[in-house]
Amino acid sequence: MEKGIITHLSRGDSKQLPGREPVWLQTPESTGGKYMSVCVCTYEPGTCVLPAHDHPHGEETGYVAFGSGKVLIGDTVYDVTEGSVFLFPQGVPHTIWNSGSEPMRIIFMYANGREAIESIPHEDIKFPGYNG
Repeated sequence: MEKGIITHLSRGDSKQLPGREPVWLQTPESTGGKYMSVCVCTYEPGTCVLPAHDHPHGEETGYVAFGSGKVLIGDTVYDVTEGSVFLFPQGVPHTIWNSGSEPMRIIFMYANGREAIESIPHEDIKFPGYNG
């Protein structure tokens, strides 16, 4: 991706992972900015992101562009639908489950620079109700 302030989903840095495809649109390296990173991730129905993880150096905000599912933040499960916005606080274990029947796309914004996307896995945390 070329450096610049404006980019497009079709030019993002895409990675294919089981059941999901994250596309990094902006990072400090790609924009020359200091603090923000933006990722768009599409989750196939039934996909649960395991292991849960936390970000020790920053916060993560998600916006559900389409679809529906559930997020686990700490010990609490929340339902999310198109238009929902949620916060994964710094240092709090979290994960996502597309419990719906359609793909779910979430736009993630990370604050606090490149370090904000670093994560620590939590293999011991299970998503309540997920039997995959």
